[in-house]
Amino acid sequence: MSNYKGDDRLEAHYTPTELIDEMFAMLERNYKGEITEYLENSAGDGRIVDRFDKDYIAYDIDPKRDDIKQCNYMKEKIDYKAGRVCIINSQFTQGLRFLTKSLKECDYVISILGKNSLLNIDYSKVWVDEIQLWRKYDFGSCIADIIIVACRNKTSDDKYEYE
Repeated sequence: MSNYKGDDRLEAHYTPTELIDEMFAMLERNYKGEITEYLENSAGDGRIVDRFDKDYIAYDIDPKRDDIKQCNYMKEKIDYKAGRVCIINSQFTQGLRFLTKSLKECDYVISILGKNSLLNIDYSKVWVDEIQLWRKYDFGSCIADIIIVACRNKTSDDKYEYE
C-alpha cells in the first residue's frame, strides 16, 4: 500500500531518524563482525551516510551533497569488498534490484523495501536474518507498508524451515 501525497512523480522518500535507528540496531543485532566499509547506493540527502563510523562510498542519481557521487547506481561497477555493509532506502519500485546488486558488492545488506518485495526475494540465494513489517508508515511524501530486512548471501549451511 502506498498513498502518494506529492504533485510530482519522482520517488524520493527520505529516511526518517526512527527508521535509520532501527536499521543500525538490526546491523548490531545481526552482523557484529568486522565492518570494513559502508555503501549507500541511494544516498539522497545523506541521512544514512551521516551515521557511518567508517569509510564509505555513496551514490545517488540526484545527490544533495558533495560527498555523494552522482550516478545511476545500477550502471556503476563496484567490486566486492569483504566486510562491506550496504544500508539503503532505495526507490520502492527498484528495491529488489538494488538489494540483489548490493549482495554482489557487500557481505551484508540492511534495506527498506515495499512490503510486496517480501514475496519476491529469491530465498534460494538470499538469507534473511531479520525482517520487520512497518504498516502505514508516513514518510511525509507518502504512506506505505514497508519491510526492513537484514540479509546476506545464502550459504550451503543455511536452511530455512521449509527446506
